Amino acid sequence: MVDAKDILLIFTAGIFFGSFLKRCLCIVWQIKIEERYPFVECANGLLYVLVLLAAGWTVKGGFFCICTSVLLAVGIADQKTFEIPIGCNMLIGILGGIHLLLDLPHWQEYLAGLFAASGLLGAAYFLSKGKGIGGGDIKLMAAAGLLLGWENIMLALFIGSVSGAVIHILRMRFQRKDRVLAFGPYLAFGIFTAMLCGEGF
Repeated sequence: MVDAKDILLIFTAGIFFGSFLKRCLCIVWQIKIEERYPFVECANGLLYVLVLLAAGWTVKGGFFCICTSVLLAVGIADQKTFEIPIGCNMLIGILGGIHLLLDLPHWQEYLAGLFAASGLLGAAYFLSKGKGIGGGDIKLMAAAGLLLGWENIMLALFIGSVSGAVIHILRMRFQRKDRVLAFGPYLAFGIFTAMLCGEGF
């Protein structure tokens, strides 16, 4: 049962870790973020509240919160630089490895998740000769697939692809954006949605 005190506590924790996340983005990855606007902190806090409402105070919720912060970093970094920091993919992969060890009877599902969506993106990368998909996107989906399993990572890929296509078409139409698409934010959104709504994690 989640009450107002729990929500306030997790929101405060999200603010704290969001501040740490902003420092990593600014200092480690040299991404310029306006310090006086607490967007990262507030967004991280609100996302933590959603995780709490979906998963409660559980080990799963802890995994979700860590992964959520990393996904927020992925979205910001890729949107600004068209590059996903390798450290983000490595951290999600580590979470996936730990989760696999905690759920060994279903190891086949997570191992299949490692290759399911990333294999499709890898094929798209090969066919487009690197013009349609970035290597960071492939690594992100491989790491997240190890964490979520093949069913949830395919759901994440579907959500990310559809949302990316629709939103980018609208941005091209109304904001005169070019055809170059930072796919990472949409994949991160798909992964986050699959974490909260998917089955079997």
